[in-house]
Amino acid sequence: MNTKNFKVYTAGKVWHQDKFKDLRDNKNFNVKARWIDLTDDCDIVQNDKPTLWKMCYEDVRDCDFVLLYCEDQNEEQRGALVELGMAYGFGKTVYAVGTCKTIQPTKISDVAFTHYKDFHWLPTADLEVGYKMAINRELNKLRKVG
Repeated sequence: MNTKNFKVYTAGKVWHQDKFKDLRDNKNFNVKARWIDLTDDCDIVQNDKPTLWKMCYEDVRDCDFVLLYCEDQNEEQRGALVELGMAYGFGKTVYAVGTCKTIQPTKISDVAFTHYKDFHWLPTADLEVGYKMAINRELNKLRKVG
């Protein structure tokens, strides 16, 4: 499977950044999310959040789709929700791998953003499998157009 054609923005908790880097560096997947290379103690993270968010904005803008990754039900997504909003604003598709309490309905929220036409749940919690599923869906979309 050729995964290099699609630029993929990965959204998720910062402690998953090594998993995203593994996809890029060891699996040769075209992950385009500069935030995954920033350490907790780097100047941008510590002192320049506007630059961090500008990087995220540009990377979401320039990607082909966003891959949201949740590994643990207790995770609370915050930045990733902003990135999903950016993706929607740019007309990008969002694929969700795994789940967490932030993106599951509760008594007080039906998490309406997960009902957007370009939000798609993938039937896996495995990041690499989900990445490949998303690529296949994007390839199928191209085949239908072509």
